[in-house]
Amino acid sequence: MKKFKLVFLFLAPLLSFSQEFESNLPIILIDTRGYEILDETRIISDMGIVYNYKTSNTLSDQHNNYNGKISIELRGSSSQDLFPKKSYSLETQTIEGENNNVSLLDLPEENDWVLYGAYSDKTLLRNNLTYFLSREMGNYAPRTKYCELFINNEYQGVYMLIEKIKRDKNRVNIKKIEDGDVTGGYIIKIDKLTDAPPNASWCSNFTNFNNHPICFQYHYPKADEITIDQKNYIENYINEIHASINELSENHTNIDLIENINFTSFFDYLIISELSKNVDAYRLSTFLYKDSDENNGKLNMGPIWDYNLSFGNVDFCQSSKISGWVLEEETAYRSSIPSFWYDLLKNDSFREKLINRWSELRETVLSFDNIFNHIDSVSQHLNAAQHRNFELWDILDSYVWPNYQLGVSYQDEIDFLKYWIYNRVTWIDNNIQTFKTIFPDCSSSEKKLIQIVNQLGQNSPALKNQIFFYIYDNGCVEQHFITY
Repeated sequence: MKKFKLVFLFLAPLLSFSQEFESNLPIILIDTRGYEILDETRIISDMGIVYNYKTSNTLSDQHNNYNGKISIELRGSSSQDLFPKKSYSLETQTIEGENNNVSLLDLPEENDWVLYGAYSDKTLLRNNLTYFLSREMGNYAPRTKYCELFINNEYQGVYMLIEKIKRDKNRVNIKKIEDGDVTGGYIIKIDKLTDAPPNASWCSNFTNFNNHPICFQYHYPKADEITIDQKNYIENYINEIHASINELSENHTNIDLIENINFTSFFDYLIISELSKNVDAYRLSTFLYKDSDENNGKLNMGPIWDYNLSFGNVDFCQSSKISGWVLEEETAYRSSIPSFWYDLLKNDSFREKLINRWSELRETVLSFDNIFNHIDSVSQHLNAAQHRNFELWDILDSYVWPNYQLGVSYQDEIDFLKYWIYNRVTWIDNNIQTFKTIFPDCSSSEKKLIQIVNQLGQNSPALKNQIFFYIYDNGCVEQHFITY
């Protein structure tokens, strides 16, 4: 990934608090027994959680929400090197080291969790907001709970406990796959292959904007658990999806006739990615899943994951700009976006239903009242704790990376987020119809030829044995090699 220009301020050591520390947020305390938390090598630690519901929490309170063993490691890719505030993956365990499915902070029982430490996102809530909106749309997205974290008695700041994406009746609710079964469920993802273990991916018939194959990674079943028959099935299934999308693009088939794709999930993923202008959208941390055929095994986009680089929070790939579509921005990363999104948008019925879905959501989930009420509620909930967080991580009045917006207070950051969203939503309202013209119908018999240029870009008559570009009045450009 592109390196960012960063200016960090290391002005204060990790803060230590006495037993007078008090928070309206739950307190999570981790004791590593003197061991360093590492990347990809989990260590066994003790974890206690103080959660007194509607009353305040202190360090001297009983560990009444969890008091037991965990295994823990660092998480994140570039963020591990770039940010001093770390994030962690953890697994709740029994004393014997077995999975311990428990409810943490009122979230449904499971054993795999993430402690996410927002550093570059000075609102502390971009991921929380995005997951909330996706759930409101009717999709599963990870649930979150805010807390304050101590590791080895040293204060770490405000964190979010997040459900890790996993097959489970309370998470991605698809059938548990058996050895003899092949139709599902499956969870796969598009992500950086550098972070994937050996034999954890395959390259499909799908290509990106540069015509290079799109490689998918096995997420469930895991790469070391999936059978050969299951691999063959999901790989062939994805190639069948490729054929279905090609049919939509080339034959202008109505999407209602395609039976193996849940298009509403594609609309919602596109809408949330374009609304937030997530710099990683479509090409990184992108999950898809399929239930078994007995449970209507269509391909679904999602769940969404990792939207901290969104809503104007970065200044590369034109992602801080309020205008423009992520899918059409001329950026260095556009070339890695899967081309099936462009094929889908060439289909009239897909575009029309996408526009209708946006209009429907604007009346409910994506109304300004709903979005801003959530932001206000969360920011007020964090108001006391954010002071302690930014006393430790003193970045409110400094650049984490170049950004035209520079707040001097937490409220400034909240106000900017709302300002950016208001203008972004308004821009989409005014431009959503342009999805009908971004990809003109080049098969139309009504288009009129207005110009012929040769491969050097000069106006030219069509001479034989040369390459020419035919330019039409509806924006279509066709390449011809004249041989007559």
